Amino acid sequence: MTEKFILGVDGGNTKTDYLLCRADGTFVDILRASNCSHENHERGFDWMQETMQSHIDALCKKNNITVSDIAAAGFGLAGADEPGQVAELCNRIRQMGFTRFEVANDGILGVKAVSSSGVCSINGTGTVTLGIDDNGNILQVGGIGSLSGDAAGGGHIAGMAIRMAYHSFYRAGKETGIAQGVMDILNMKRPEDFLTAINSYSWRGENSRALIQLTDKAAQAGDEVAAKIFDDMGVSMGEGVVGCVRNLTFNGEVVVVKAGSIWNVIGYTGMVGHFTKTIREGLTQPVRFELLETTPALGALFWAKEILDGTIDPTYREELRRFLTPEKYAELAGK
Repeated sequence: MTEKFILGVDGGNTKTDYLLCRADGTFVDILRASNCSHENHERGFDWMQETMQSHIDALCKKNNITVSDIAAAGFGLAGADEPGQVAELCNRIRQMGFTRFEVANDGILGVKAVSSSGVCSINGTGTVTLGIDDNGNILQVGGIGSLSGDAAGGGHIAGMAIRMAYHSFYRAGKETGIAQGVMDILNMKRPEDFLTAINSYSWRGENSRALIQLTDKAAQAGDEVAAKIFDDMGVSMGEGVVGCVRNLTFNGEVVVVKAGSIWNVIGYTGMVGHFTKTIREGLTQPVRFELLETTPALGALFWAKEILDGTIDPTYREELRRFLTPEKYAELAGK
């Protein structure tokens, strides 16, 4: 009898993790590679397919298997936002030789890492809400920009810090302690330089981190303007969860998973408070909140196990989680 393998793929905009295990839960290997999002290259889906194919070929060759040995796979991919995008991604993955698999936006992996169904609120570089209900239906809320109501994530915080600093000088906005800090980060000598600085602003990681830290520190110190940025984020993300749950079918308790770096690094508690309050007031179902403390790639792997067997034993989840702690996973992925 041919040994069965399962594959979990976490394909973000920065990197892609491929997690390979035997169907019985025995760990086999991790491959960490470059991003493969079709949105990050002018050749789009062609480039995505070639890139992912090369990654998977390398993983299979290293472990003396072929794609035909992979009995099921779960793909959480950045750029799987619209139905047409998901359909094309499925088509390309099928061309690679996979027969039993599912594809959704990578935000779904936060749910799958914790439970078979629920809602995940991503608050990282950007934001999106993904839900999967008790019948397996998947719904994405937001994730494509301000027109879909995306008002969270690191980029949003950095942008709002600059906006509110500018408002405090030139739009009758409230005074805020972040104004001088924004000027320092953007290397401005005087408020008159604001428009030039904003117009030429580069969203470099170091600037974003500094602006996020500045705003968080000000909010914790009681700055009303800074606090409102985070409070409004909590409400916005909470509304996304409420809308997602209302459009899906949950028969009992809803698991709400918080995933992404911003949930972990912000010390100001108002964001979480407003998020929780908005959800509890907007839903009639009982809600259990979870902070994602494992790698999203495990969610992709657990998803693959569900695809293979139709269900997943809690013991299976727990044993793999115990083995692949965040520290162990980082060590193996970086080898």
